[in-house]
Amino acid sequence: MKEKALGKTLILGDENFGIVCDTFGAKILAFYRDGNNLLFYAEEDISHSGIPLCFPSFGPLENNEFLWQGQSFAMKQHGFARDHEFELLSQDEKSLQLILRSSQESKKRYPFDFEFTVKYSLENSELVMDYEFKNLSLESLPLAPGIHPYFAVDDPNQIIFSSRAQSVNNNLEDYALVSMNENEYFEVMGEQSYRIHGAPDMHVLDHHDARNILNLGSEKVEMIFDPSVFKRYTIWRKSAEVPYICFEPANEKNALNAKPQMIEPGKSWQTRVTLR
Repeated sequence: MKEKALGKTLILGDENFGIVCDTFGAKILAFYRDGNNLLFYAEEDISHSGIPLCFPSFGPLENNEFLWQGQSFAMKQHGFARDHEFELLSQDEKSLQLILRSSQESKKRYPFDFEFTVKYSLENSELVMDYEFKNLSLESLPLAPGIHPYFAVDDPNQIIFSSRAQSVNNNLEDYALVSMNENEYFEVMGEQSYRIHGAPDMHVLDHHDARNILNLGSEKVEMIFDPSVFKRYTIWRKSAEVPYICFEPANEKNALNAKPQMIEPGKSWQTRVTLR
């Protein structure tokens, strides 16, 4: 395990079955299985590595502004959690737990009291990622998050996924609505099965599948998430040649302003994402 953290390096397991986690952003840098890191990692391209957490907002906000009760707060793409050091709460042989607490600095961009807790566990052959965002404010707060895994691929031309969705928003064409079966990025391979071409930035609508099989070339991964929590399934890569592909449980862009999930005072938003 050679991955270098921007914060503290936390390791669970080993290269047969284990993870490397960075306390900066609570970011998983590696998920090892049988000696292979299933995630893309490059020290010279750390922003496109591992699994960044996009909290409290996924994607860009209009004018890079979070709007709340007549006030404007500067917030860049994918929120701010990935740019903060998390505190380690606990670690044992099979799990570790980290937390990010609101601060005077975070309130300059997101004026709420909160605790964001992340737990990573190794269970059988699975990496289980549990997220809890607790509202400690006296008012409801909005949330529209996403998870942004960069999966390693050995052949960028052999990436196949499945979906029952009928349409996507193409973020490369001003979010235009296009058909799953009639666009240049998805080649129909069979019923509800697609091969990826080019460099898509596609936001899949009405993706109701909790279980998702991703053929990454020589490796195959199953990702499980709640589609009622993550209302979009974003598929992206920087170019057709990069050795990674992003399959992202997400919300649509600007959702923090337009269509957030509201968390009542004292309540928590909780969800789980699993890789196996």
